[in-house]
Amino acid sequence: MSTTVVEFNDVWKKFGHVDALRGITFGVEAGEVFGFIGPNGSGKTTTIRTLLGFYRPHQGTVRVLGRDPLKQFGEIGRSVGVMLEQPGLYDHLTATEYLEFYAGLFGVSPSRFGGRAGELLRLVGLEDRAGDLLGTFSKGMRQRISLARCLVNQARLLVLDEPFDGIDVETRRHILDLLPSLARNDGASIFVTSHNLPEVEQISDRIAVVSKGRIVGLDRPEVLRRQLDRKNVLVIKLGGALNNGDLKKVLPRYTYDSDRLELRIELDRTELTRDQVLKHLVDRGVSVAAMTEEVSTLEDVYFALTSAGKEKS
Repeated sequence: MSTTVVEFNDVWKKFGHVDALRGITFGVEAGEVFGFIGPNGSGKTTTIRTLLGFYRPHQGTVRVLGRDPLKQFGEIGRSVGVMLEQPGLYDHLTATEYLEFYAGLFGVSPSRFGGRAGELLRLVGLEDRAGDLLGTFSKGMRQRISLARCLVNQARLLVLDEPFDGIDVETRRHILDLLPSLARNDGASIFVTSHNLPEVEQISDRIAVVSKGRIVGLDRPEVLRRQLDRKNVLVIKLGGALNNGDLKKVLPRYTYDSDRLELRIELDRTELTRDQVLKHLVDRGVSVAAMTEEVSTLEDVYFALTSAGKEKS
């Protein structure tokens, strides 16, 4: 039995003469947090709407839970939770009433739903606001109640569009802790788009970078970072001038700035750990004042890949 929950295979979508999606291919596996990032106009929203069956591709195939979302979303929808960038809430309902209302839409009877509303509110940290009207909720609380609503039907797939947008630090931390646990413990697959790259990097098992309607990078975050020309670099501030002539024998790949008294060593090319480098220096009487490590971030990857994507378009 396939464990792939979302499948896009060579999907093209046009609006007039504009190709919004240009051969998008990817899959989201069961229990995976899948980040989907790119600049405005790159195709993220079009991908989500195609995934949900709102748009018909001009070419290629889309499958969600093994079904065609255009023809079978009635079957798919009971297993999908969707959180849009601007969630529409019913401000005249309390938090509990809101969740109970959506449970009814999913065909979950009040007797079956029972205390589930309270469980979900505890899960998103809103148990003390159960009886409060949604119209009194802050932006962060509205994001949390929207996430709780996505979980009413114990969804197998969560589609989250900008869940970190404009929220407070406490809500951000809560969501960052919650999403991986839903994937790990409940087996939910999570498709998340966001401009908050550090948050995406922290929670995602794999990340797709999209630019001009094309996927320009897709892999685990650590693999994407290693694709950059700038590798992990150890930066060492020295306590004095470097005059040890045999250093090149043990550190063949380094650069030395005599004015700044700084050594830069590319760890990936030397195949040494930072502790081994430090030992080599100390053994040869080199005075080390400070040591830091520069690593490529998802933001570095993002700008490198999307810039390359613009050049190819």
